[in-house]
Amino acid sequence: MFAEVLTVAASWQGERPLLTYEIPGELAGQLQPGQLVAVPYGERLVEGIIWQLAESCEHSAPETLRPLHALLDPQPVLLPHQRALAEWMADYYVTSLALVVQLMLPPGLLQGSRAVLTLANAEPRETASLPLQALIGLLLDEGEIDVARLRSMLGPTRARLLLKEAVASGLIERVPRLAEPRLRPRLQRAVRLCLSGEELAAWKRRLQESLPQNLVPDVAPASTIELLHFSPPLRRRPSSAAPLSPGGSAVKAPAAAANGDPGQEGLRALRALAAVDLLEHSLPDVIWTPSRLARASGLTQAQLQQLIAEGVLAIDENVEVRRDPLRDRRIAPGAPLPLTPAQEAALRAILAPEAAQRPLLLHGVTGSGKTEVYLQALAALIARGRKGLVLVPEIAITAQAIQRVAGRFPGRVAIIHSALSPGERYDEWRRIRAGQVDVVLGSRSALFVPLPDLGIIILDEEHETAYKQEERRPTYHAREVACTLGRLLYIPVVLGSATPSVTSFYRAQQGAYQLVELPERIGAPLPPVEIVDLRSELHAGNTSILSRRLRSELERVLAQRQQAILYLNRRGAASCVLCRECGYVAMCEHCDVPLTYHATERILLCHYCNLQRPVLTRCPHCDHHSLRYFGVGTEKVEQALQQTFPNARLLRWDRDTARTRRAHEQLLDRFANHEADILIGTQMIAKGLDLPGVTLVGVVAADIALMLPDFAATERAFTLLTQVAGRAGRGSESGLVIIQTFNPEHFAIETASRHAYHEFYAAEITLRRRYGYPPFRQFVKFTYSHTNRRRAQNEALLLREQLDRSIAELGLEETDIVGPAPAVMERIRDEFRWQMIARGPDLRPLLRAITIPPGWHIDIDPVSTM
Repeated sequence: MFAEVLTVAASWQGERPLLTYEIPGELAGQLQPGQLVAVPYGERLVEGIIWQLAESCEHSAPETLRPLHALLDPQPVLLPHQRALAEWMADYYVTSLALVVQLMLPPGLLQGSRAVLTLANAEPRETASLPLQALIGLLLDEGEIDVARLRSMLGPTRARLLLKEAVASGLIERVPRLAEPRLRPRLQRAVRLCLSGEELAAWKRRLQESLPQNLVPDVAPASTIELLHFSPPLRRRPSSAAPLSPGGSAVKAPAAAANGDPGQEGLRALRALAAVDLLEHSLPDVIWTPSRLARASGLTQAQLQQLIAEGVLAIDENVEVRRDPLRDRRIAPGAPLPLTPAQEAALRAILAPEAAQRPLLLHGVTGSGKTEVYLQALAALIARGRKGLVLVPEIAITAQAIQRVAGRFPGRVAIIHSALSPGERYDEWRRIRAGQVDVVLGSRSALFVPLPDLGIIILDEEHETAYKQEERRPTYHAREVACTLGRLLYIPVVLGSATPSVTSFYRAQQGAYQLVELPERIGAPLPPVEIVDLRSELHAGNTSILSRRLRSELERVLAQRQQAILYLNRRGAASCVLCRECGYVAMCEHCDVPLTYHATERILLCHYCNLQRPVLTRCPHCDHHSLRYFGVGTEKVEQALQQTFPNARLLRWDRDTARTRRAHEQLLDRFANHEADILIGTQMIAKGLDLPGVTLVGVVAADIALMLPDFAATERAFTLLTQVAGRAGRGSESGLVIIQTFNPEHFAIETASRHAYHEFYAAEITLRRRYGYPPFRQFVKFTYSHTNRRRAQNEALLLREQLDRSIAELGLEETDIVGPAPAVMERIRDEFRWQMIARGPDLRPLLRAITIPPGWHIDIDPVSTM
């Protein structure tokens, strides 16, 4: 038997991405596709994945094949549908199979290779040099030494010479090994309660008899802990530890201390009772380490050992402790809600057998109850023994999605996104692979988890560009991958949005997707939208960030103790620092962009390379005090609100105030709990949040993203305006939206003000058909980056020649090239960027025909041409 193995050790750009290995006799019958194995590769030992097994070898003579070294994990790391999906992605995105497979494995799973030195003959020869004799002595003492450690000890040159001499002498052998895994299960010592039933009750009675009558506690753990907490401390009792409840949270102190002094023996009994009560009443997944139990109950080490000697407690070694992303969350249980007729029709469409034949586009206005449809569809399929995958675009809205999904399916949800620690991601991946969850919720990377019995894929907010991976290969889009996965498994794929992408709605119009619509908001009508012409405000003498109309509505909201959201998709306090005397602009030294002024930190910051500079007081060019700050950002809006409404409670939500997933959750929780009156934020506040207390939404500047040199700029502007407008009026109070703009006649702003998606789509698809933009032609963006501008230009011209030649040779008459030209922002992080756009009905033949030189980044189906 032979095994075709994929390993990430090679750069697979040839026709055969798999290597063939002979299966040794001791592994016969143990191997199956998808398993992780160790194989020899050159002089190294590397990890690989069995792609398929075969009884014959077509590409090499069997006697030349090397044997597979070892089976590393008997349970497959890739399921059959994952391998099929990887092959499709490698073909469609014209990339190596190994790069695709790396998306499907948790970070840290692959161990990497290393080499060690061991003694082959311990008798040193007389001709051996002193360094070699010293190395032999070190090996006699330690048994083996890592080659990387030897290089760090001697330096690369001396180590290379010594290694050459050592191996040539025959005294020392170089042996390939796999490196230690970077990730492994977390193991801890755990205290376990040994007694139960009548034995435990009798032991408690004996200890309670030793206590004064007024200190005999109930069997409930809280009463024992409270008595313990307010009894006189012993000399060795931990002083600062607050007692914990069985769930791990601090116990509230009673109003008064317990009466009486139990004495030292009585206090020891109270501590023992408290420790036992904690163990007895804890949730099954709560792990009590010896130190944690001692802090919670006050037990000393000697008292703990005494309880172990008495057979009351025991300590288990190496108990696995799951790194749970939800361990600090309080998830309120949820129950199904009654459905409207439109929701019931959508649910029937999703659960119908024909739903597996093509993706279903659920177009529902904001607040129409799409999430409830998702949850009830998941529940129905879980009842049939299937599992579900729910994708959300970004971490910013993951917190609310977790509350809803985990509340509906408690204990059966796994979380996957990039903000998890490697340990958390590894443990969630293992739970998913073991089939211990019913629902996986996460960002685009959750598509690649080994979820068995997958029965439905739900892509919420499918229009979001966050579903596209742009920075590294493969440059996949989660929507396309989800649809392909659904086709491979023959399961329903639901794409939900209030503002579907133009490409998705076009496919629905053409019949490639099934279209289901929820045209009405539940409980309240869509909020009215007013457009404020900022040109009129300037003519009236109002130079403030806030128009008169928006200011008056904010006053009303604050007076009625309601909440408001102000949206501006730009961070900082000013986007440009300009000298009005000489025209100097403070630019980033490494990027072709102006530095942004951040008032909170008092710095000038580049949003692309994170360069920071102190605030300027004089112009460095002409030395005048004529510097002025232009442009508006979220910080400047916050400052204006503080001056206009000094008593208002403000929150700002952007990348400066929310750098971690916990910060996102805390900001959202504070606003949802009405700890703030006005939320100022960037585009993350427009993404699917449900905040019933918000009755006013103000768009401070609707024109920022409208006139960008990008084919999708108008679509993104319409989507953001419509989505942020949908945050208003989702509760019992009616809402209002005010859009401030210098272009009130623009069709994107005008249709967004009327929530008129169909009208916007009709205008946008007409323009795209006229100019040959997606979805009518496929785009591929080529970007070359180099520190030398001339080199970047020359490489771009050379590739253009190669593309033109291949187009002519292949006869691709409907394919053309735009460019090369400098990117809109030519220099980023000291690298100059030149770009080209290839356009055609199908560009894969062209991409396979050309040889891409190093330094090029290829983005297939880009969501932006900038």
